[in-house]
Amino acid sequence: LAALGARDGRPLSGLPQDNADPLSRRDAGLEFLDVTAQAHVALVDSDRRGGGRQTDVYRITNNSTAVIDTHLLLVARGLAGRTRLANASGVTSGGDPYLRVHLPDGVLQPGQSVLLRLHFARADHDARAAYRLVLLSGQGNP
Repeated sequence: LAALGARDGRPLSGLPQDNADPLSRRDAGLEFLDVTAQAHVALVDSDRRGGGRQTDVYRITNNSTAVIDTHLLLVARGLAGRTRLANASGVTSGGDPYLRVHLPDGVLQPGQSVLLRLHFARADHDARAAYRLVLLSGQGNP
């Protein structure tokens, strides 16, 4: 009992008492699973419009034998300069913007694809938004 928190009975570490594996921690909203390697990410269209706007359309296909479930977060890592993800759901603790996607029926089955759009606003109207796309699965705020 000494390791338990005084008020709520949770361990002081914040870990679930019975399950501390990554999937259990993800389901509890304590961490996110990187599912980038589990998916094929294809840029199918990139439209740079006037006024510093850019829209990138991705087809994300689950190429593994396991489902991708919970929320899918598209993280734009390393977004340079004064470019911002205009349709961002939030910003990670590391400062990268992300778009949270609620998957159809809550899962992306093996072989299933979704089309997703990232909208950028660029201060430099001529430059292309440069970033690396990372996919995370989980709840809460990364």
